[in-house]
Amino acid sequence: MTASVEILVPGLWPQAGEGPDPETPQLLARMLGRGDLLRSAAAAWESEAADRLGFRPASGGRQRWLALPVSLTAGMTDAVAQAVEDLGPDDAGALLASILPELEAASASMREAAPGLFELELDAEGDWDMPPPSAAFGRPIRAPGLESGVARRLQVLGNAVQMAWFDHPVNDARVRAGRAPVQGLWFWSPGVPAATPLVRSIAGGGAVAAWLAAAAGVTWSADPLERQADLTVIDALLRAEHAGRRSDLLVSVSEDLLQPRLARLRAGAIREIRVHDPGVAVLRLQRSGWRRFWRRPKRMDAPPVSARR
Repeated sequence: MTASVEILVPGLWPQAGEGPDPETPQLLARMLGRGDLLRSAAAAWESEAADRLGFRPASGGRQRWLALPVSLTAGMTDAVAQAVEDLGPDDAGALLASILPELEAASASMREAAPGLFELELDAEGDWDMPPPSAAFGRPIRAPGLESGVARRLQVLGNAVQMAWFDHPVNDARVRAGRAPVQGLWFWSPGVPAATPLVRSIAGGGAVAAWLAAAAGVTWSADPLERQADLTVIDALLRAEHAGRRSDLLVSVSEDLLQPRLARLRAGAIREIRVHDPGVAVLRLQRSGWRRFWRRPKRMDAPPVSARR
């Protein structure tokens, strides 16, 4: 028997001040009423997935980092990064070739691990505390502290990349075509896969989840509706353009993801379901909890600050 299945759904709870969702899907409302609401210690879904996959911080040695192409909007004391998701292989290759001297100077290497996703390798001494993409992109981010050796090395490399790409022909062509230029790289590392993974399979989460799974030696499926996955990532709510789209996504989460897992819970194939909005709350439903038929359904309220540990 699998101990539990977890669904990471960043953006599940509405933002503070937005109030409850107009219509919480019936199954989700019943689970909210019968389950236990816990606080979430995770900062982002990438961090939670990495933890479940056995990644742990590393203090030194050769490490691998995600390096995501971004466009940047500078403020007075900070900058806002947005992912560039339409970078073709030819353009990615041209941009990468243009920074080979900078990589050599940093004793680093870089390759395209997936379309639009680079993997950086370098010797790392100390900590790099920049948040993962889902917690960083679209939000003002201040420059990182430079106390550690790796932070200084990545800052120097990042600045050199921005200078090399400032007037690169790829970016000139992108601007003429009305597309965002690739102005830099966002570095993030989950650490190293040093512990036994707590899950056997992960579904969804795109190229980042695939990269994490490959490093941990865990099976990954691109289909977030894969019913047998121990860990599922649904990040579409982070990009919901309007209330109608959000409502449709909640219905899909309820019917396509929760319904088949609830059937497994009721049959005794799993012990609990965790629906996790990282940084907000975890809804935990155990088999005995589903039998609490006297508990009334609950709507999706604003972030549940009173969720217990």
